[in-house]
Amino acid sequence: MRVDLGVLVPALEGWTLCIDEPKCECAICVQLPKWVEDLGEREKVYLALYLASKHLLDYRLTAAMHIYMVRNRVAVRPVILVRTLRDARIVSKIPRAVEEEGPYMWEAVLYKGIVYAQQVLSLDKRAVIKVEPPKDKLERERLRVLLEGKRITVKGRTYHVGGLVKSLGGQRVAPWIYLMPRKSLPKLLASIRGKARFIMVTT
Repeated sequence: MRVDLGVLVPALEGWTLCIDEPKCECAICVQLPKWVEDLGEREKVYLALYLASKHLLDYRLTAAMHIYMVRNRVAVRPVILVRTLRDARIVSKIPRAVEEEGPYMWEAVLYKGIVYAQQVLSLDKRAVIKVEPPKDKLERERLRVLLEGKRITVKGRTYHVGGLVKSLGGQRVAPWIYLMPRKSLPKLLASIRGKARFIMVTT
């Protein structure tokens, strides 16, 4: 099993986590103990992220662990974390972020990672966007099709082709008002620049 860490935290782009693979071909490889076989895939990934974070003491990995936990709604009992930390094997091609580990170093890395993770997770939140379309009817319709898509008929059957809003993970809530993930706003703005402007109503 492989996990692209850059999907969780952009700062880790290019880093891959291998879990229980015969050859270590990733930046970080974790071999979980056999007694975790009864756990689900989400729990195994979380355990591997926890082990990698503890091993490297890198707050970005801790952020990836926290983001994965929140997005996948996964939790593992502390006793399992302790046992896994004792029984698992970790191989890393990346040097530890901290050379000397003090008594509170893990706590410092953990909380710094959680704060960073919250900044990344805030981009998943949605904002209500109001678009002010042009007054020209033709330009107005072109913009509406760009944002909302259009209906097409093929051999008597009608299909709806989604527009930019849908492709960016948003949805229409009223005429010219959309609910959009905050991380998609730069792309939305770039696509309608010169055609209209939008106002963030609330978040």
